[in-house]
Amino acid sequence: MFCKYCGADAEEYKFCPNCGAALRTADGNVIREPAPPAEQVPVGDAKKINKIAFALLAILLGDFGIHRFYAGKWFSGIIYLLFFWTFLPGLLGLIEGIVALTREDDGHGNIYVDKGKYFV
Repeated sequence: MFCKYCGADAEEYKFCPNCGAALRTADGNVIREPAPPAEQVPVGDAKKINKIAFALLAILLGDFGIHRFYAGKWFSGIIYLLFFWTFLPGLLGLIEGIVALTREDDGHGNIYVDKGKYFV
């Protein structure tokens, strides 16, 4: 059994050991809901962004780092702007757009971006 909120393994617990959510009813019956894939669970200060919008911005305007600003990664967005003339940010933007398109979304077309990771 997995926690419906954080996806942690909580087979034998009444409350999730990770987030504290109730896993069993007062009479001891298990509250059963399918566990979300790990890809869909926001971790820490992850930001929810639209997958298609991010991918299009990365592929079409990756030279200027617009997709990085959209994802809330201001520092790397400024770095992309400073080095757009080298065409390296454009190549990285193309790669990031493809990576974003291959990621599984949350069912509503959104993906979560971890501020600690470089790629989306």
